[in-house]
Amino acid sequence: MAKTLVDFHTHSSESDGSLSPEQLVDFAAGSGLIALALCDHDTTSGLERFEARAAQKNIRVFPGVEISATWPAGNCHIVGLGVRPGYGPLEDVLRKIRDSRGNRNERIIEKLNDLGIGITLDDARALAGGDVVGRPHMARVMHQRGFVTSVQEAFDRYLAKGAPAYVDRYRLDPDKAVRLLRDARSLVVLAHPSQLQLDEPALEEFVDALVPHGLGAIEAYTPYDGGLELYLRLAKKHNLTVTGGSDFHGESKPDHRLGYYGDGLPIPVECLDAVSNSAI
Repeated sequence: MAKTLVDFHTHSSESDGSLSPEQLVDFAAGSGLIALALCDHDTTSGLERFEARAAQKNIRVFPGVEISATWPAGNCHIVGLGVRPGYGPLEDVLRKIRDSRGNRNERIIEKLNDLGIGITLDDARALAGGDVVGRPHMARVMHQRGFVTSVQEAFDRYLAKGAPAYVDRYRLDPDKAVRLLRDARSLVVLAHPSQLQLDEPALEEFVDALVPHGLGAIEAYTPYDGGLELYLRLAKKHNLTVTGGSDFHGESKPDHRLGYYGDGLPIPVECLDAVSNSAI
């Protein structure tokens, strides 16, 4: 019997995924999903197409967005579920982030060229297809051209924080990202908490600090680590909604299977009721 699946963290080609919003819905429907969220990086451009396609399928969708916040070590990603395109303050900030990303991309390409990696920004744009062009697209071009043996090697050797072609960009502080998404009337989720690279006491302190600003959920079921018990405890402590997401990107993250947070571990369908009953 096919499993009933849900997934509250995926990406399309409007940011750094390989499937268009329509293809993502089709793939989800064919994979047994009954609920799906699209959370592209720094853009809501694919959400109307995403929802329109879902209306043709027997699948419930949640429009979302993912914002990268400032963070000294790993990554701090804040997701908004239930976002509606066109909320002025949010769209203004997302546009500023994308503009900053564009300037950063030019500098990264210059650094890559200086390192002997002969690719152009147009190469990355052609691969992206959407209005967000970033390091994953450059990594895929590098892989296609034979400069590296995998997308991961491109990041490890050239594009990751601290690597020779890395360039930082404009980001919001975590509390400001949370407030912005809360004001956009979305359910605000701390995504894949392990990427913050915090020990247990520090993570607890971080969550404690964000809750007053509007943090409403924690992505407990995530493919990045084994911190499930800690995340569930933090959710219970602060009455946070528990979500789960595969961080599906398609071919750029082939190990991230839609509807699963680990090998053979489906995201619990109970998360659907939890998200549905939250104020979004």
